Amino acid sequence: MNPSQKQALFDNTARSIQGASAEAKQRHIHHCTQADPEYGSGVALAIEGLA
Repeated sequence: MNPSQKQALFDNTARSIQGASAEAKQRHIHHCTQADPEYGSGVALAIEGLA
C-alpha cells in the first residue's frame, strides 16, 4: 500500500468504530497493533483525530 492508501484505511477504520466505547476502541487498537504495529498506531492516531 502507498501512504495515501494506508491513511485511507486508518481513517475508514477510525470512522467505523467512532460510536464504540473507549474500552472497545482500545481493544480494537490492540488487535490492529498485533496484526501490524504501523496499522495499530495509524488507527490510534486517526481515532484521536476524530475526538
